[in-house]
Amino acid sequence: MFSGRLMNFQTQQAWTRLGAHQGTNVALSHRWVMMPAGRIFSTFLFALGIAALSLAGPARAADSDGTDAAAMKQIRSEIRQMREERKRDREVIRSLEIKVQQLETKDSKVQAGTQHLQNTDQRLKETTLELQQTNVQVKTLQTKVDAPIAPAQFSDVFDRYLGSHTFTVTGAAGGQFIYDQQSGALDNLHHASQNSFFFDWEPMILYRPTDWILFQGVFSAGFGSTGTGTDLSTADFQIFLNDYMTVEAGLFDQPFGDWYETQSPMWVNRFVTAPLPFGVEPVVPPAELGIQLRGGMQFGQLGQDFDYTVWGGNGPNFSSNVLGAALGGPNTVASSQTNGKSIGARFRIYPLPVDSELGRLELGASTFNGKWANGNWFNSWGVDFNYFVGNLQTRGEWVESYRQMPNGLNTDHRQGWYLQVGYFLNGLNVPGFPDKLNSYIHRLEPLVRYSGVNQRGISTDDIAGATGIGLGGTQVGLVPDFGLSGSPSLFAPHAREVALALDYWIAPSIVWQNEFDIELPRAGGLFVSPGGIETPAGSVPNDHAFLSQFTIGF
Repeated sequence: MFSGRLMNFQTQQAWTRLGAHQGTNVALSHRWVMMPAGRIFSTFLFALGIAALSLAGPARAADSDGTDAAAMKQIRSEIRQMREERKRDREVIRSLEIKVQQLETKDSKVQAGTQHLQNTDQRLKETTLELQQTNVQVKTLQTKVDAPIAPAQFSDVFDRYLGSHTFTVTGAAGGQFIYDQQSGALDNLHHASQNSFFFDWEPMILYRPTDWILFQGVFSAGFGSTGTGTDLSTADFQIFLNDYMTVEAGLFDQPFGDWYETQSPMWVNRFVTAPLPFGVEPVVPPAELGIQLRGGMQFGQLGQDFDYTVWGGNGPNFSSNVLGAALGGPNTVASSQTNGKSIGARFRIYPLPVDSELGRLELGASTFNGKWANGNWFNSWGVDFNYFVGNLQTRGEWVESYRQMPNGLNTDHRQGWYLQVGYFLNGLNVPGFPDKLNSYIHRLEPLVRYSGVNQRGISTDDIAGATGIGLGGTQVGLVPDFGLSGSPSLFAPHAREVALALDYWIAPSIVWQNEFDIELPRAGGLFVSPGGIETPAGSVPNDHAFLSQFTIGF
């Protein structure tokens, strides 16, 4: 910078001297031209003098020109030097810019690295916190694992282990005592008074592999008059299509009416025995092997519902081709008695809403029709009701069937009915009785039932081979079995029965039942031999039976 200022100062001096020299010559020339003619001579003389005096001027001008050339050379040298310095300055500046860019790049990388480290540090802190929480959970689980599991929690743990595969065992078991004092005998038939103990166990297996499939199986295993026997009652699959429709396939209780499907289990039935139309002289088959579709819907307020069941199966099965032959179990596929199938339908309506003070009412109607014995028809229909209000509960049913007989014989016409009334005493307090005694009275339920059947005839072969309901064995005649008193009056063509019961409810599914049966058969009808010989039944002796049963539903 100092050399540049020196060069500028010298350059200005040189240009000043040069301009002064040239200006002097120009001024002289100007004055000469402008001078008047009268004075030219004197001026010329004066000019000669001046010229003489100026002879030394070229030497001094030459010296001055040499000095100016050196100055110009110095100026050019300094200019070149300045250019080189500017070039070096540009290179230095460029180098510095590159370094600055590099430093900025490194700084951004450092900032990114710093942010990454901060993020990593935050994740490490979060991971450390999660590990600490996990450690606490592990310690809690370890404490629970080490601690013995409570019995109440075992079921939940087992269900979680099974997932959607649930397996349940339910059902009922009961012990029974029967005393039947027979007043007389049927002609040529077995007769004996009874005084016996019996036991029956009816486990129900429920298996649910998914939320929409349920398997149900029930079998009876008991020790009765003929020893130990077993019987498969039901075994079917239930497929839940939606909230309003279910398909059921397999061996199932006949959906006809209300008794077989909902009232026949031993701890559900309010009595020890079954009503006559569903006992030893059933009017409709007790079970069916086939498929059914069922569902329901609400049509009004809560509790105002309608449900339906339609089904088809292998059809009815009879013990023989004679008039009055007993209805047996469901037909097997290979049975030669039928070449057709059965169809049935049941419709029920609940007209009263739940919050109605009038109670709960169910009204139902059923029909069952099929083929038997190479195309002979069988038709049946029935109506039923249930009504509950307060502690009062009533139910009843009417059933009627017609069977076409082979070889043009008369139609086998059957009728049956029952009416049942019961009342819970849990609202009764006897004045003067201690509270403890009243608490026992509150568990009592007295009941009365009247039932009857009308048939044109009864097969004597069925009477001789009677061994009870649900248990097989040797045909030993009129002997009692579980749920059956064994009275011969039950086999009268026009049987009538009044049953009085007193139940003591220890728990909702534990009951001690006591029943006293009064058989009041009417005269009329026929006894039919296996060969088809018909004999008027005449008067049938009345019987009285007492049954006591302790049942646990589980």
